[in-house]
Parts: sequence; C-alpha cells; structure tokens
Amino acid sequence: MDKSEPICRPIDEHATRIPRESGLLPSLYIPIAARNIAAIELYVGRVTRQLTPRSLDRAVLVHAYEPEKPDSRLAIWDVPEAVVLHFPTQVWVHVDYNEYRFAYQRAFPDCDLSKLVLDHVMNRRVARHKGFHFLRIVPIAGPVNTSHGSLSEGWAVEYHSSPEMLKKNRLSRAMVQYADLSDIVKMLNIKGGGSLMDNVNEAQKLVDLPDENGQRRKSATLP
Repeated sequence: MDKSEPICRPIDEHATRIPRESGLLPSLYIPIAARNIAAIELYVGRVTRQLTPRSLDRAVLVHAYEPEKPDSRLAIWDVPEAVVLHFPTQVWVHVDYNEYRFAYQRAFPDCDLSKLVLDHVMNRRVARHKGFHFLRIVPIAGPVNTSHGSLSEGWAVEYHSSPEMLKKNRLSRAMVQYADLSDIVKMLNIKGGGSLMDNVNEAQKLVDLPDENGQRRKSATLP
C-alpha cells in the first residue's frame, strides 16, 4: 500500500474498557500510551521521524492513522481545542526520557511553548506500573491543570502500585491505552473553578449523545 494513502486506525479490542466506562463512543478512542514502538505502529500511526538522533526510539514523531469519523451529534466536536485529540502528527516519548520538551520543539519548531506546560497525558509512574513504555505528550496551560491532575494522578499511582493491580496489569493483553474522560479534560485544557471532578462532570456534557428530543447540550464552549 502507498504510504501516502490514509490508513484507518485499528482498534485494540483489549483496551476498550476504559473509554467505554467513560461513556465514550469509538470516535473518541484516543491512544495515549503504548507498550512499545510496535504497538504505536499498529494502533496509533506510522513513525516518521526520530526526534533523538543520538538515541533511537526515545522520542518519535508519529503520523496518526485516520480515526473513526467524528460523530457530529457530540458537542465536543464544536470545541476548537478538540483538534488536539486526533491531531495528525503526534509526539510520543519513552517513559524514562526526560528531554521531551526539546524533542517536542524539534517536531514543532514554530510552536511557542513559553507559556505552556508540556505534559504526558498519562502519568509516568502510572505508566510504569501498567507496563506502558511510550506515552503521548501534549502542550497544556498550567498551573491549573497540573495542580488538579497531580491529585487524581496521586490516587492512580497508589491504586496501580497495589499487588492486586500490578498482577492484573501484567496479565493485561491491551497493547495501548485509550483516554478516559479525565484525560480528555487535560487535553482540552478545560479550566475553571472547583475540583477536577467538577470539570470532568462538565466535560461529560460534551460527549453525551442528544436527549430523546434531539437536543444537544449547550456547553460546547469551554469555561
């Protein structure tokens, strides 16, 4: 197949529980973590560039495969920031690689990062517990998102470091992890007062299907 032709992105059926529990439709199955480079190239996209020439497979530029067509009934697709979710070119980095800001700047030299925090969508400690070695990174506005995120990520670290979850994660057949609703909150840069869960609950309106009268939610504008 000609590499210039768009490839429809396969779904890792072993990894769909997390987005389904967040009430997300398949058009919102967004890969944020992968076991290895092979998993990226199978379920995320084609690696087109090494961003660390002196050390291969530490940070890579990925040309994402075509996701499922967005469901126009969802209010989230009216949000301008939603372009980041399935952005066609993405930076993925090894969980132990620390120079990811420089790698991202190499990938997107025209992007002004001076007022942004470059963050892994999935917490790195959680990723290590779950056996994911590569993570997607995105620029977000801080410090609001990072302060809220640190609290929920602390809970996740404690949860996934338990003997029961370590065993369960070792046995998992999922090669990637898809975003849950709180991950989408981070990626959309949803800010405002209250707790992280307040923002997550507000974001739920963006991914809900219309009600029985066909009325869409009116909260498509981020606070």
